[in-house]
Amino acid sequence: MKPTIFLGLVTHVRTRFPESAGAEGLVVQVARHLEEHGVKVVVAVHDDDRHTEDLVPLTRTEVKRSIAAEMALEEQWRSFVNARQPRWLLHLFMAARRAYRTVRLAPPWLTASEARTSGAQMLRRLVNIEIAHLHLLHQARDLEVTWAAIFEDDAHLSDPCAFATSLARFVRDSPSEQPGYVNISRSFSHERLALAHHLTWVGQWDSSTKVMASDIPLTNTVCAILYRGSFLDTLVPALDRIPVSPVLPIDWKLNQALLDLARAGSLGAGDCWFLDPAPVVQGSMHDQGDDGGAR
Repeated sequence: MKPTIFLGLVTHVRTRFPESAGAEGLVVQVARHLEEHGVKVVVAVHDDDRHTEDLVPLTRTEVKRSIAAEMALEEQWRSFVNARQPRWLLHLFMAARRAYRTVRLAPPWLTASEARTSGAQMLRRLVNIEIAHLHLLHQARDLEVTWAAIFEDDAHLSDPCAFATSLARFVRDSPSEQPGYVNISRSFSHERLALAHHLTWVGQWDSSTKVMASDIPLTNTVCAILYRGSFLDTLVPALDRIPVSPVLPIDWKLNQALLDLARAGSLGAGDCWFLDPAPVVQGSMHDQGDDGGAR
């Protein structure tokens, strides 16, 4: 039976990367090359504006709640990733970040109408991105695909053909149980995120790209992640349990779900893999074709 790969694209009508949803966009190119390798492909694009005031009000109060929730979660995540970091120092650092972001995005001296043009715009954008990711993950789970790769519209591949060749080989040869998901893009270096000490070499993706397994579930960015179809039965309900308000960037919502699953014993060593160097470059953070290192 042919493996089936779901390729989902998160985009928006006002995106800075409109070409991503075109006939020569990354997802379409990868799908075409996968089909040449005998892989069945399902392509889906989500570009709707689903935010409503009933779902998340675009108020200064909501902005402040969302910033506080994100900073609290990031503090938990940093402790999870690097348990050796002094808690008191981390707490002070995150408190300072929370104060800075609150003043920048929800300053008390702005009028209500002015406030809607700063942090409120952030909320609307993040809600739409979250809805798009969840919609595509639900769709992939319901289709019972073998693997699902979700790309954001700023994802860039220097060689879609070579990537598809390696991906086709991977879905045929990968073990039946692990990993649950593979980080195939990078925004920051492993060193900057303090992830490197968790990673162990387990093989090669291609001649120049290593496959690294993590001893705990981790992420780098949701710009591009490859999920095992069966893992979506575990991940999607965990994501659904996290309320839309206060608003979290989808990267952090995924991290919250992974934390919850790890604490429940549903995720462990070897369930998370990284490609190193990651083949997908996040175009909104790096020049296309660079190495994805820290800037």
